[in-house]
Formats: sequence, C-alpha cells, structure tokens
Amino acid sequence: MRAPYWVLGYEVNGKLFGKRSNDVFEIDGVRFYTIFEDADTKVLSHLKDAAKFGELEIMDPNEIIPFIAAQLNSSISLLTLLKRIQHSICSILSAEAASILVHAGDHLEFLVTEGGASGKIESIPVPMESIAGTIFLEDRTMIFNDLMKDKRHFKGVDKAAKFVTRNILGSPIWTGERKFGVIEVLNKEGGFTEEDAKLLEKFARLIGRKLYSTITGDRMKKLIKEIVLAITSTIDKRDKYTHEHSRNVARISVMLGRKLRLSERELEDLEVSAMLHDVGKIGIPDSILLKPGKLTPEEFEYIKNHTVFGAEILSKLKHATDNMISGALEHHEKLDGSGYPYGKKNGEISLFGRIVAVADIYDALTAKRVYKKEWTKEKVLNVLKEEAEKGKLDRKVVEKLEELVKEGAL
Repeated sequence: MRAPYWVLGYEVNGKLFGKRSNDVFEIDGVRFYTIFEDADTKVLSHLKDAAKFGELEIMDPNEIIPFIAAQLNSSISLLTLLKRIQHSICSILSAEAASILVHAGDHLEFLVTEGGASGKIESIPVPMESIAGTIFLEDRTMIFNDLMKDKRHFKGVDKAAKFVTRNILGSPIWTGERKFGVIEVLNKEGGFTEEDAKLLEKFARLIGRKLYSTITGDRMKKLIKEIVLAITSTIDKRDKYTHEHSRNVARISVMLGRKLRLSERELEDLEVSAMLHDVGKIGIPDSILLKPGKLTPEEFEYIKNHTVFGAEILSKLKHATDNMISGALEHHEKLDGSGYPYGKKNGEISLFGRIVAVADIYDALTAKRVYKKEWTKEKVLNVLKEEAEKGKLDRKVVEKLEELVKEGAL
C-alpha cells in the first residue's frame, strides 16, 4: 500500500520508515510523521495496519514536490496558501523556517514567512547585496552552510526577529521569462545538501507561474479594497455621526465570520459587504441625512431605503455575490419580522445580514456621537443579548461577539 504524499514517514516498534517531521500523529502504536499539522487522522487510521507490518510505502521527496506545488490551485487566500506550502517545504527539507521574497526595484521584500521569524520581518527591505539578493542576481540555487564567514548575510532580519540564521538554501523563482523572487529555507541541522538544492529548485520551477498570478490577483484585491474604503470613508464623512463606522463594522464582521468558521472566500465577501453596508446612504438627500432634529415618520421611512439603494448599487457590480448584496440589504432586518426594508423573518435573512446587523449595532452604540456618549461594552452586550432573547438578533452571532469582547479582541 502506498501512503498519500503528505505522509513523510512512520515509526513502529522503534523502526523508522521514511523520515521524521515536527507534525506527529500517534494512532494505535504507530507514529505518523506528516507534512501538515492538520493531517486527516481518518486516513491515517486506515493506514495503520499496513504500517504495523512495514508494508506502507512512502513516496520519494522528488515525487512529493509536484503534489505540494499543485496546491497553488487552491482558492484559499494567498498568505494562508503560502504558509501551508512553506510549512510543507520545511518538513520535507527538515528546515526550521522558510520565506518567499519578491523583487521590488533596488531591494527584495518578504512576501510571507514560515517559522520563528514569521510576522516580524515582512516590512524589512532586504538589500541586493544580501544572500537572497545574490541568489536573485546570479540566478541559481545556492547553499550557504557557514554564515559566520559570509559577509553577505543580512543580519537586520535576524535582529528584528530575534532569530539566529545558521544556514540558508535558496532558489530564484521564475514565471516564464520573468524572474520575480527568491524562496529560502533556513537552519537545517548538519547543513543543506546538493540533494536538498535539487528539491528546492524543482519546487521553485513548479510554483513560479501560478505564484506570480496569485500575487498579482492579491494585489488587485488590495487595490479594490482601498478603493472601496475610500468610497465608504467619503460616505461616513458625509454623515458626521458615522465617521469610520463602515471600516469598524467591516472589521467586527470579519472577526465574527472567523468565529463562525467561514471560509477565506466568504470572509473576503463579508468584508466587502460590511464595508459597503451603508453605501445606499449616497441616495439619501442631505436634508434628511444631516437633519439636526428628530426625523418625521415620512423622513424615517425614506431613510430606510438606504438598504435597498445599497443592494441596487452592489447588484450592478460584475463580481458582487449574492452574499455581498444580502449583507447590505438585510442588516436592519430582525428575525421576528420587525425590521426593514421587507420585514423578513428568521430563515429568510442571510448569515451575512445577521452578522452585519450585530456588528452595526455594536459599533453604533459603543461609539461616541454628537447626540450621545459612548456606551460601555458591557451595556451594549446586555442590549444585544436582550434583543437575541426577544428573537430579533441571531443568538449565535451575539454569543460570538461576547467571546470577542471577553478575549479583548474588541
């Protein structure tokens, strides 16, 4: 029987087949060593009997590399995807850390890291005189097993990350005719070998085209997000009572979405929907939106239309999903049918509508406004829980918000 590509090795009665990794799963006396920290234990359970008799065949690392590279076809976010791939490379090469750097004119910059330096060095520009720069400029896979004697080692990264780099293996990354970056793996006990270099070079060749495409797409998403934020900020500034409100609601909504285990794609859609939940206010006359006194019943009925206007605006966007539109349309609906614009009830209201509704109320009540002082978080939570008890708000969403508050995230 052949093991799946993500099983690097296993150990039975002290005998090792394949190789060890940091991700270990022990099942009925068999220690499985995998590439992923979230390996499928059900699959491992099916493999244990063959492993006990030493009949489980482990794939050669040269065969594993293409399977890992193929994950770039996944639809998860760029950073999540790359961290998963780099974690795999560290496992295969028995390295402590890994990083991908992209060329940015007169320097290289970190795209993503895996290991001890992750999250600490992404903003540091790496000079072309560094080891990564040398690999890029000389356009070849290189091994540096004794950094103490190499002046090209850029110590600024180690200092910022409080990380000690002992050795480096790196390879340039190409997409067709365009060279755009470098992949490095760091700190292998005993140093890197020529066989390691061949594996990394093969991996770099396989990921290049798709990686460049994914990076380009990610940058376009960021640009679109910046444009959306500019639009919502303009709308928020138009209404002097709600400055930064849309940004805050988007941030809270995404945090709630994560708590509710939404996918990466759903979280992206939720963020856009929440940022634009009040975009329909652009269709409300200043005489109503900016009225200093109390609104008349007729004026309040008109202002309710901002949800419909917002949904109409979003529906005209080519890539807007139903979820995005629902968040803008339904964030004032109530589960008992007492909300607006259509008086939808319970199952008629989308999850996006339920999430944005809670985030919207929380930010509005905890914010200081000209007409009121900010409420305490405890007071707002009590109000939200009461509304959930009355059947107006989604109880589960409110519970997740309470968790965020208790954890200090809000």
